[in-house]
Amino acid sequence: MLRTTTFDRNLWQLTTFESISYDKEEQILIIHFLDETTLKFDSIPEDLVFAFILTTNKDYFIETKLKPLQYTT
Repeated sequence: MLRTTTFDRNLWQLTTFESISYDKEEQILIIHFLDETTLKFDSIPEDLVFAFILTTNKDYFIETKLKPLQYTT
């Protein structure tokens, strides 16, 4: 089941996205960008999603931790 989390953009200082969706059974993470594009990541373990949720620099996390895992759009 795909569940969506929306972040407070001001609190987290986000400028590129504000919501993510995750299916823990399928281990699929989707990042919904403000320009209406999405990034879909397959085989993302739940602990990595939690680390992403808790990190203060989410854009850096995407670039350094998630994108290297090869994503599909």
